[in-house]
Amino acid sequence: MKFLIGIFTVLITTTSFAEEKIKMNFLNEEIPKIVEFYSKASGQKFILDATVRGKVTILNPSEVSLDEAFSLISEGLAINGYAVVKNGDVFTVKNARSAQRDNIQVSSEVPTAKPQRMATWVINLKNITANDVQKDLRLLTSSYGELAAVANSNQLVITDWTSNLQRVAELIKQVDKPMDPSVAKLVAQSLKERKETREVKIIKNKDGETQKTETTEK
Repeated sequence: MKFLIGIFTVLITTTSFAEEKIKMNFLNEEIPKIVEFYSKASGQKFILDATVRGKVTILNPSEVSLDEAFSLISEGLAINGYAVVKNGDVFTVKNARSAQRDNIQVSSEVPTAKPQRMATWVINLKNITANDVQKDLRLLTSSYGELAAVANSNQLVITDWTSNLQRVAELIKQVDKPMDPSVAKLVAQSLKERKETREVKIIKNKDGETQKTETTEK
């Protein structure tokens, strides 16, 4: 019986904490003060980099859960160029560019949008090449993001805000599609014709030695 009562007490305590709500209504408030407010309400530990400063406005007249409150804070931090990085049971707030090279989430699945944070997403492309995406869609990332193409495995590695990674996921879904068979046939024929009409011209110096070669189209 005591064991059952103990479980029941734990369940009540957990449920009460999960349902706890707080007010997040700040007008042009200092960022450290908002983080401090949330830390006291949630019991979450935070470390703020010395560069973290500025003000943010969060207008939400209704009470919100602790998870919703954290999402609102993460959005406010992102607007000011700061990201939250989790290290064990501590959240560190620092400049977003520094956070890119810290212990951030790395996943082959697109990260959830909330809370707003920096994350790395490894994309496996199926029908288009990573080099083409990097060349033609360079504006995929935000001003804080980075994109790299891994040609050998045909992958993209993108580090950015999670909200922007969601946008990239939708875009990749639209462009990473099989080529229409009729178009693929025309492309293949065009490449074949170009290959057949290429001419290599050998240029020799006065001693009869090969100086250079030039490839031209017939």
